Amino acid sequence: MVIINPSFATQPAALNRPAGPAPVLAIDRVLSAVVVGQRAEHLYELASGNLRMMAESQTALRHGEKLLLQVTGKDRQQRPQLLILKADANFISKQLRSALPQQQSTPQLLSTINAVNTRPTPPSLSALLKEFLNILPSKTQVTQASELRQTILQSGLFFESQLAKGEAPPRDIKCALLRLHQQLSQELDLELPAEKVKRGQTSADEKQTQLAREYAPPSRSLLAPANLSTGSKPIVSQSYTEYAANKARPEELPGQLNPQGRQTANLADGDSQTEILRQLLRDVRGSLARQESHQLQFLQQNDKQHSQFMIELPVRDDDGTDLWQLQFYKSQYTEDKAQNQEQPRPDREKPQHNWVVNLSFDLPGLGPLKARISQTPTLNIRFSTDKPQTMALINAQRGDLEERLSAQGISTPSIQCSAEPIAEGALSLYPQTLLDTQA
Repeated sequence: MVIINPSFATQPAALNRPAGPAPVLAIDRVLSAVVVGQRAEHLYELASGNLRMMAESQTALRHGEKLLLQVTGKDRQQRPQLLILKADANFISKQLRSALPQQQSTPQLLSTINAVNTRPTPPSLSALLKEFLNILPSKTQVTQASELRQTILQSGLFFESQLAKGEAPPRDIKCALLRLHQQLSQELDLELPAEKVKRGQTSADEKQTQLAREYAPPSRSLLAPANLSTGSKPIVSQSYTEYAANKARPEELPGQLNPQGRQTANLADGDSQTEILRQLLRDVRGSLARQESHQLQFLQQNDKQHSQFMIELPVRDDDGTDLWQLQFYKSQYTEDKAQNQEQPRPDREKPQHNWVVNLSFDLPGLGPLKARISQTPTLNIRFSTDKPQTMALINAQRGDLEERLSAQGISTPSIQCSAEPIAEGALSLYPQTLLDTQA
C-alpha cells in the first residue's frame, strides 16, 4: 500500500488539496485506520484519528473495514509505503475462537467451591476459597442503586481499562479470578512432589502432567456418561442437591442471554487433594475464558454510538451463589416532531440515547426468569417465565413494584408478565463472528 497525500483533516478540502506540510509517518510506526471510501480502482480514502489519507492498494478493501497498518519505508517517489498487518476484527475473532473451547459457565466453578467447602480441606485452600467468595457481590448490593453501578464496574468487563487509567479495583471479579488462579497453581506445585513420590511417578510422567496442566484438559463432566449406575456420587451441598439433579447444562455461547442455574460439582469421594486442585484450576480457567470472551465481543463492536455489552455477576445469597446475567443495549431514537413543535428545530431533531436492559437468572424456587426494561421514552417492564406459579407471584407483587418506582419519581404505565418458554440463547445482540465464510 502506498500513501499518496497524508494530511490532517483541518478543512473539508484537505483530502484533495492538503494545506501545509504533510505529517511525517515514521518507519515502523503502527496505526489503525478505517476505509471511509473508494475514489477509483485501487484508490481508497482512509482515516486514522484526525489524519486523512489517499492510499493506493492492490489489496481489495471494503468500506468501513478496519486496518492495522505499519510504515515500512518510501517508494521511488518518496511516498510512504505501508504494510497491512491484519484487520482488527479478524484479530479479535481469532482470540475469541481461541477462548471459546476453554470457556465454561461460572456456576460450575461455584459448585466446585461449594463441594470443596463441605469436606475436610487444608487451611490454606479454605482461606483461598473464602477470600474469593467474600469478593463476590451480595444480593443486597445488586438490589441497591447506590451500589449496583460500582458492582457493574467491578464485574471484570472493564478490568484492563481501569488498570490503564492507573486504577487497581480491589474487588474486581476478574482480578479475583486471576489471583485465585495464581494461588491454586502455587498450591498445586507444592502438592505435586508429594503426590509423585506417593505414586512413584517417573520423569516422563511428570512431563505428561505438566503438559496436561498447561493445556487445561476439559472437565470430566464433559467426558463421562450422562447416567452412571456405579461409582461415587458427586459431593454437593444438601441445600440444592435436588434442584441441580437431572438439570440440563448446555454449553452456552458467550453473549447469549440464557438463565443458568446452580450446578453439581465434578468431584468424587475418592478424589485426592491434587485432583481437587486440578479441578478447581480447570474451572477457574474456564470462568476466565468466558469473562474474556465477553470482553472480546464488546471490542468487536464497530458502532460505539449503539454500544452493547453483557455482564455475568455471581451473586451471594443466604443459601448459595446464583448467576445474574445483565445485558445492556444502547440505541438512539428521535422524539416525535408532533410532540415538540414548539421547540426549536435543533432540539427537536437531536437524537436521544435510550438504554435497554435485559436481565436473566435461574433462582431456586422461581426457575428460569427473564426481564426486559426499556424506555421509549416511557418506562416499560416485561417479565417472562415458563412456570405459572412464578408468573402468579410476579403479578401479585406488581402493585408493590409500581409503588416503589413511583416513590422514586418513575412512572411505569406498562408492567407485563407472560408465561412462555424460556428459549435458550433467544437473545444475542452480538454479531456472530465465530465462523469465517468465504465464497
